[in-house]
Amino acid sequence: MSYTEINLKNNEKRVLEYVDFSDLKIELSEGSNLLLKLANFKDNGDIKIYGKVGKNAGISVVFADFSKDFTRITSQIDLAEEGANCDWHLATLANKNDDKTFDISFKHLVGKTTSIMDNYGVARDDSKIVFSGISHIIEGAKKSNAKQNAKIIVFDKNSEGVASPILKIDENEVQASHGAVVGQLNSDHMFYLMSRGLTREDARTLITLGYLKPVASQFSEEVQLKIENAIKEVM
Repeated sequence: MSYTEINLKNNEKRVLEYVDFSDLKIELSEGSNLLLKLANFKDNGDIKIYGKVGKNAGISVVFADFSKDFTRITSQIDLAEEGANCDWHLATLANKNDDKTFDISFKHLVGKTTSIMDNYGVARDDSKIVFSGISHIIEGAKKSNAKQNAKIIVFDKNSEGVASPILKIDENEVQASHGAVVGQLNSDHMFYLMSRGLTREDARTLITLGYLKPVASQFSEEVQLKIENAIKEVM
């Protein structure tokens, strides 16, 4: 299997940005910190991400997905030592017949570890978005904290959104929560924007930009422009 390997040494801090990347294997040593920015515009992609986070190390993943057709993203991050933490923030846009599945999982192997997952999606036309994955706190991983949040806006009657956050908790002394919202575009928001002179398509574009921009804004100017153009092309 071909993959890109990312290894951080003790107390090393890095910011990396990848566009149209392949499989990733990540390992963070004690005290290291990684901000990983991933932008995906490829067609028919199947990408796997594996990470191992060491003592008092942290990884923040910002993922902007504007791929087309058939997409499968599978990620597992192991929080392997005390103080390990991961923040995951994903935004995706699907249209036409796009079929996208994101299986994002965290495994808390020891105590005092933290995982936070936020997945946001917009589905239109005949497309489908699935958010799944497991936050697993194993027995003995006391004082760990796991949070999952998933939101999908469904634009059209034939578009589909599925959010299935799963918490697997084998220990009592932990904090764990999840939330999932799948719903149609807010008609009140549309009415308000159109009453101010925007066309229906302009209003939909503006709402989509507002929904996805918190993730898109984390990228370099070049990638931000590419994301905005991808949104406008779809809308």
